[in-house]
Amino acid sequence: MKSTILRRALLAAAISTVSSGTMAAGFFLNETSSSGLGRAFAGENTIGDNTSILTRNPAGSALFKTISLSGGALYVNPEIDAAGDVTYFLPNTTTGGYTPLEPLHDTANDYATSAWVPNFSLAVPIDPCWSFGVSAYSNYGLETDFDNDWLVTSIANKTQLTTVNIAPSVAYNYRDIFSIGLAANFLYADATLKSSIPNNFPLDPVLAPVVGRNLSGASVLKLDGDDWDVSWSIGALWNIDDHTRVGISYHAELNPELEGDVSSDLITGVNGQPLHNTKGKLTLDLPDTWELGFYHKFGQNWGLALSALWTDWNDFERLEAFLPEQKVNGTPVPDFNPLHIKEENFESGWRYSIGAEYYPCEEVTWRIGYAYDQGAARDGLNPTDASANAFGLPITWRTLSIPDTDRQWVTFGGSYKFDQHLSIDGGFAYLWGDDETIQEFTTAPVPTYFDGKTTNIEAWIAGVSVNYQF
Repeated sequence: MKSTILRRALLAAAISTVSSGTMAAGFFLNETSSSGLGRAFAGENTIGDNTSILTRNPAGSALFKTISLSGGALYVNPEIDAAGDVTYFLPNTTTGGYTPLEPLHDTANDYATSAWVPNFSLAVPIDPCWSFGVSAYSNYGLETDFDNDWLVTSIANKTQLTTVNIAPSVAYNYRDIFSIGLAANFLYADATLKSSIPNNFPLDPVLAPVVGRNLSGASVLKLDGDDWDVSWSIGALWNIDDHTRVGISYHAELNPELEGDVSSDLITGVNGQPLHNTKGKLTLDLPDTWELGFYHKFGQNWGLALSALWTDWNDFERLEAFLPEQKVNGTPVPDFNPLHIKEENFESGWRYSIGAEYYPCEEVTWRIGYAYDQGAARDGLNPTDASANAFGLPITWRTLSIPDTDRQWVTFGGSYKFDQHLSIDGGFAYLWGDDETIQEFTTAPVPTYFDGKTTNIEAWIAGVSVNYQF
């Protein structure tokens, strides 16, 4: 295999795991409040039962007549399992092609990591017309961690993406009938990407005499990077009457360019040496979203909430990396600048949710909810991968790193109001998705084919938050 092709394949296999997701479409996070969790986030940009509405609609600060705040955290415990046959291909010196070895079966259990997702929001009325707000939350995130002896760690190993969005906002209220708000979004993204050869690599006895070393456990690539990006959002609320409200909000896309250090035991740079703390860049095309919400209160004891959230994943077409320090005579080497990694071809989709609230007394609120969340990974086969086509192997758009599928949510929760100032929210959710076929191929360190499926996709989410009005 030519060295340039090997470098491209190794780097592609490692960096492509940046887009791995857990239990949201792509790697979008809905988890912005505990009260919203109880009703499956139906009406989350509309109801305004606490200041967490600011995470979804900057017009929400107009609903509060005194300084108000809310803060809490949600614990997300996903479980994703996969199993399949792994086929390695070795060069055939007689034919000049490759010979497939006997497939090996392997499983990966519970490889999506649990995480805490915190949130905070504050609303400050300035006068009857104007108000100020600020919210801090995470709207994108993931962590997947495969065992180091997983036979295809060169395809999927460890990836962590953490984001924090800080959104100051201002809103204008017209006679408590209509309000409009505008926010700036300051997003910080931090990522750690790691890819390696599996421990106890079964081909070491064959390859070690050729490459001069055992490959087991060798680092294919490690990248630590972070970046800030700035965007905006806008929203509006319409109080149709004392019992009915409609909300609409839009969040513009974000494009953080992750910059960090790249290292590898196997990828050689232009100097012929393995990469060691060389500079790397990777841009993430994070989607814009539209959300339409509705809330209606029936008498004194019941409320109904509805939401439709559209996420524009169509812009997430491919991953490309840049290693600007890889130059010859001052000119960046085309193999690394840009390095075409992978066609993702995500598709936009909707999330529909419905929630009900019951108010047995002034102090207590009970909530239930249901949501249907369309996945961003495209169904069917990917015809664009030239390497897989050369081997005559079918591969899916859906990958081990993004075992994304349509999901359903069932949720419940409640609130307790201690007095006119202090209240507490709690929520709980169970999510599940259908098992999906996954077929992937990589040429590094040798041509490797995974033919399998997810065997379990589910998650449990629990959250608690505290609200205070001065």
